[in-house]
Amino acid sequence: MKLKKILAFALVYLLTTGASFATKLPEPVEKYIKKEIPNTRVRFDGLITTPNGTNYIPVFPAATNRAATAVVKETYPAGKKFSQYPEVILFDNNFALLKLIKNKQGRLTVTASKNIPPVVKAGVLPQDLLVPPGLILPDDMKIVLGNLKIPLISSPVNNFFQQDSNAKLKPVYKKITPLPALKNKTLLITTLESPNVNVVPTDSAEPKFVLKVNGLPRFVEPVSNDNYIMVAASGKTFIDIADINQSVLAKKIDLSAVPSEIVLTPDKNTAYVAAANEEAIFVIDIHSMSLLEKIKIAGYPKHLYLDAKSGMLGYIDKTSGDVYTLTTSMPYINKRIAKVGNVSKLLVSDNKVYLLSRTESKLSVYDIELQEMIFDVDTVVKPIDMMQFNNKLYILSGTNKLQIFNMDDFLMEATITIADKGFTKDMIKVPDSNLVLITNIAGNNYYVFDVSKNQVVQTVPISLNINELKIMNVSVK
Repeated sequence: MKLKKILAFALVYLLTTGASFATKLPEPVEKYIKKEIPNTRVRFDGLITTPNGTNYIPVFPAATNRAATAVVKETYPAGKKFSQYPEVILFDNNFALLKLIKNKQGRLTVTASKNIPPVVKAGVLPQDLLVPPGLILPDDMKIVLGNLKIPLISSPVNNFFQQDSNAKLKPVYKKITPLPALKNKTLLITTLESPNVNVVPTDSAEPKFVLKVNGLPRFVEPVSNDNYIMVAASGKTFIDIADINQSVLAKKIDLSAVPSEIVLTPDKNTAYVAAANEEAIFVIDIHSMSLLEKIKIAGYPKHLYLDAKSGMLGYIDKTSGDVYTLTTSMPYINKRIAKVGNVSKLLVSDNKVYLLSRTESKLSVYDIELQEMIFDVDTVVKPIDMMQFNNKLYILSGTNKLQIFNMDDFLMEATITIADKGFTKDMIKVPDSNLVLITNIAGNNYYVFDVSKNQVVQTVPISLNINELKIMNVSVK
């Protein structure tokens, strides 16, 4: 009975501090560990990972003095600082950290029970924590689980990352020499043939490993300094959150609607998600990986776009073809701009909406305040994607042509041939550079285009037919 009461108090503490949705370590504690070991990561569920890969799990106290500072009260071994990687560290507010270690059989566990203070054994783990699969706890420590379950080592959360089983069946490609701006980066690539997300180093034509998604991916998005990948699959109402560093499926965010598209704010702290079957935009806080809000809108959104300067969203209602904008700060203003058929791409900039029509091969410009078209111009056939660089709009067609439109003078300045054959589809900016990757869905390659030179500077072979491609600004181990 006493243990049940202690656990109840601990769970109430977690609920009142918001940890049931996204764990927040006590601020003084988080500052202390990051000062002791800079670049230590605290995952949204509380898991702590130091730069050398050492993991700690937090234990919240059954009772605490919330005004306490993060003074270290006790450690095992004794007299250690966090930078010395003790197996147990207890703070003066009874908050504790337990180091994950491996036993002789190679299984994850914590230090022996005799080394853990009783006040820690009476605490509780964050109730949104993904407990490391196969974790072994001393019998008298299992109360800290609360309502959590320990996943088996064979659990799907532990098998989300897998080696590419088809690697031996593919042709052998020469090692790629990436341009400097692409060195030590990683590509996330989806295809239409497989439910996998392929993780491909930029110096390779082959996936290093794959993410096993439960259905064809609708979108894939690296976030949080590329420590996590958000993935949504066809027909599923949740977004999977993959932890790159731990190689696990760390969380699912259930929207109760099928997510179809995602855009991020420039600071990458917030994501806006469109759903295929819902007249709404879902707002997700990236730091806590939690749903903040569901904004009701007119229509079922597709071709979602976020203007980095104004913070305004643009989208098409897939049922009516109407074009809408939505402000992303209160009060939300949802404005109908026009009705346009068969839009292949939408872009919002400087209080204007730019629309590509694939069937009419046309670029149209609408003034948001006037809610009317102020300019249109013919493009090459099958315009399919566009991207803004400064005052220039780069318009890509499926016929391997790239046009450059001056957004100040409303002039089409140039038409550039990307390739002699294939079907060019998407443009992806390379971070902190003048480079753009251009995908080709009808060939095993992609192109590197330099906007400062207006030419293709590299053609890169790849063992995949690319449907969607995203760039991670890190080299995956």
